[in-house]
Amino acid sequence: MGVEKPIHILLVDDRPENLMALEAVLESEQYILVKATSGEEALRYLLKEDFAVIVLDVQMPGLDGIETAKLIKARDKTKDIPIIFISANSKEAEHLFAGYSAGAIDYMVKPFIPQILRSKIEGFVDMYQTNQRLKTQSMLLQQKTLELERTNEELVRAKEAAEIAAKAKTEFLAMMSHEIRTPMNGVIGMIDLLLETELKDDQKEYAEIIRGSADTLVTIINDILDFTKMESGKMELEESPFEIRATIQEVMGLFSVDAARKGLELVSFVDERIPPVLYGDMGRLRQVLINLVANAMKFTEQGGIYLMVDCKEKNGDQHLLEFTVKDTGIGIAPDKVDRLFKPFSQLDSSMTRKYGGTGLGLAICQTLVQMMGGSIRVETLEEKGATFVFTICASEYFDESTDLVCAAQVSMFPDEAESRERMLIVDDHPINQRLMVSMLQKLGYEPEVAEDGLQAVTMAADRNYDFIFMDLQMPHMDGLEATRKIREQQVPGKEPKIIAMTANVMDGIRSKCHQAGMDDYISKPLKLASVKAVLSKYSKNYMTETSVH
Repeated sequence: MGVEKPIHILLVDDRPENLMALEAVLESEQYILVKATSGEEALRYLLKEDFAVIVLDVQMPGLDGIETAKLIKARDKTKDIPIIFISANSKEAEHLFAGYSAGAIDYMVKPFIPQILRSKIEGFVDMYQTNQRLKTQSMLLQQKTLELERTNEELVRAKEAAEIAAKAKTEFLAMMSHEIRTPMNGVIGMIDLLLETELKDDQKEYAEIIRGSADTLVTIINDILDFTKMESGKMELEESPFEIRATIQEVMGLFSVDAARKGLELVSFVDERIPPVLYGDMGRLRQVLINLVANAMKFTEQGGIYLMVDCKEKNGDQHLLEFTVKDTGIGIAPDKVDRLFKPFSQLDSSMTRKYGGTGLGLAICQTLVQMMGGSIRVETLEEKGATFVFTICASEYFDESTDLVCAAQVSMFPDEAESRERMLIVDDHPINQRLMVSMLQKLGYEPEVAEDGLQAVTMAADRNYDFIFMDLQMPHMDGLEATRKIREQQVPGKEPKIIAMTANVMDGIRSKCHQAGMDDYISKPLKLASVKAVLSKYSKNYMTETSVH
């Protein structure tokens, strides 16, 4: 706390001996005593300095104490300074009234008692210092308030700019997603069709290499898109019933070929206490598991990979599930663990060169796990493998009549004897048209093609289609508007199933599709398995066996 400034006290008396007596009583290092021998001189001092208190003689030649006090109180700068009158007259009512009316705070009679005068002065000085501190604090508060207002204005402008940038980023992401996934759709779809044909061994090997490279590229694209959605807060969960054991079997099945090639054990275990059917986001859970098992497969050359699911807590129908993915790979140095879940982070440059990857997978996993009400950690011993442990919250699902989201599906083609359902493909891209036509022909259908939404509306008005596969981004009329038009003109009882085909993976696209009247959607790049899955879900003639009945 800073040293207090000396306090100015104004002493006014026409007699020098009285001023000397006052000075002797009030002399202190804390005070600066200013002496005036007349009212006029006192007023001049008041124009120059701020005073804590004024000791004013009543009877003086010229301008007396009463008139001087009135002039002091009439001025804004000095009206609040306390005045102590000192008079040789007795405290008659007339004198007291005149003094207090002029603005005096106190009244003392000569000869005064020094101790009383000193204590009164100290009291007024304390009041003055308190007021000064309050004024200082008030000024500081006003300054802080102005600074906060300026800061808030800057924050509002920054927030608006960030929202504009985020919107532009989201729109750019959606556009780039469409532009990247559209050619990838043709690459992957055509490779799938190529692999279904008769190929020589070397040709099949080349096609499988192309397919694997395309899948890797799609994985990288998905990681970057997921990370961008996380940054902009656009990522959302899509919860539905699912069978946990089938999900685990599917994830492990994806890596069975790689494990056999490397001679690794691939073992999973699911706690018997976990209900068979849960309610949660199977897609995001599957994404986390695939990422962790893929990492374990990447860094493990001998031994095995083990996936265990335990029920840690149960509260009513809510279950806290703990997933453990353990490998016997190269392990992770303890001093590098804190870098694992940071975006674009690899443990060292040599690892980046040898094993590749964007360094986004674990950062995405951490966000997804937190969104599902859990946490993720790593338990590691260098050279002895790594163990990733994460938890999620899921609820038990009781309505067994509802269609379950199942992982393993075995599909069969429509019976040749049955009448074929009518299919319409709506897409402006020639490669996508050819791809969907080939896929549906392979499944036994003879689809028709519309090149944009406007043509689709016209064709749907003339013919009764059972399925319409609708691209979303098209010239003239987009897929959402075309769907609304088709729904407006459809005949009751003959409503087609409209399936969106979209390369836009931004969250919220599903709700937009449903609001427009679409029944479901499949993401580009299109895969034969995705088309089979949607037909098995909605087609009357397309039989599907699942692992849950």
